[in-house]
Amino acid sequence: MAFLYDILLQEFGKRAIAQVAVPNHITDNLKPGFGQRPYQIEAFQRFILCDSEDFEGKPKKPFHLLYNMATGSGKTLIMAGLMLHLYQKGYRNFLFFVNSNNIIQKTKDNFLNPQASKYLFNHKIVIEGKEVLIKEIDNFEEADRENINLKFTTIQQLHIDLNNTKENSVTYEDFKDKKLVLIADEAHHLVAGTKSGRLFGSWEDTVKKIHDSNFENILLEFTATIDTDTAELVKHYQDKVIFKYDLAQFRIDKYSKEINLIRSLYDEQERIIQALILNLYRQELATSNNINLYDYPQLFLKNLAGKSYK
Repeated sequence: MAFLYDILLQEFGKRAIAQVAVPNHITDNLKPGFGQRPYQIEAFQRFILCDSEDFEGKPKKPFHLLYNMATGSGKTLIMAGLMLHLYQKGYRNFLFFVNSNNIIQKTKDNFLNPQASKYLFNHKIVIEGKEVLIKEIDNFEEADRENINLKFTTIQQLHIDLNNTKENSVTYEDFKDKKLVLIADEAHHLVAGTKSGRLFGSWEDTVKKIHDSNFENILLEFTATIDTDTAELVKHYQDKVIFKYDLAQFRIDKYSKEINLIRSLYDEQERIIQALILNLYRQELATSNNINLYDYPQLFLKNLAGKSYK
C-alpha cells in the first residue's frame, strides 16, 4: 500500500495539486512574505485537496494526518496556516502539544507574541471581514466562538491531567461535544505504543481517546523523523503522511545549511576518538586562519533502538 502523499499524486497528479488555490484567509493573515516557498504552498494545497475532494484511499474521519518535514523547513508556519484555514471552516478549539517545555515557549512566541522576530501572523488577523484573536486558554470551558482558542501543553502533562483529574486541569469532559484540532509537534515521540504493541495506558492512547471523542476532530502531526524500518509504524503511517519534504529534498532545494555526513566502519570507542580528533583539527585550522571559532560541546547520541518510552 502506498503512502497518502503518493496516493494524492496518483489520483490527481502534480498539475492538479499545483492548481489548488491557497485561500486569502491563509495568505493574507500570515506574516507578509511568509509561506511563499513552493513546498510550503504545496503543503497547504495538499491539505485543501485531501479535505475537499473524494478519492480512492482518502482517510476516514476523524482525520489523522502527518506532515513529515525537515527541521527548519517551516513546520510551525504550516501549523499556523492550517489553523487559519480550519478556523474559516468552523473550528475554534486547538490543542497544541509536544514533548518539551522549551518548544512550547518558542511556539508561544510564534503564535502569540507580535513583538517576537519569529511571530508568524500578520499584525491583524481578519477572516470574512472580522478580526480574529488568538487566545491562550487553560481549558476549553474558557473558549469562545469568535476567536482561535489555543491550549499549549506537553504530552506528559496532558497525559497526567487527563488520567489524574484535579481542579482547573483539562479533563476528558472538556472535549465532549466540542470539535477540536489537535496539533502534535515532534510527533515521532507519540508512537511508542504502536511500536511496542502496548497502546493501552500510553501517551498515544491518551491522544487517541481525545481524537476519537468527536467524529469531526482533526489530528495534525508534524515531525522531521519517521521510522520506516519498523513494520508496525510503516503500516500506522501509510494513510496519514499527507506531505513529505525531508532533509534530502530540503538540501537539494538549497534551503538548508550545507552539512557533511561522515560514515565510519570503526567501533563505537574509535568513532568517538575520531570525532574528537576531527574537532581538534577544525579548531586548529580556524586558529591558523585567524578565525574565532566558538567551541561548541561535542554531543554523542547513543542509538536506543529496541527501547520504548511512554
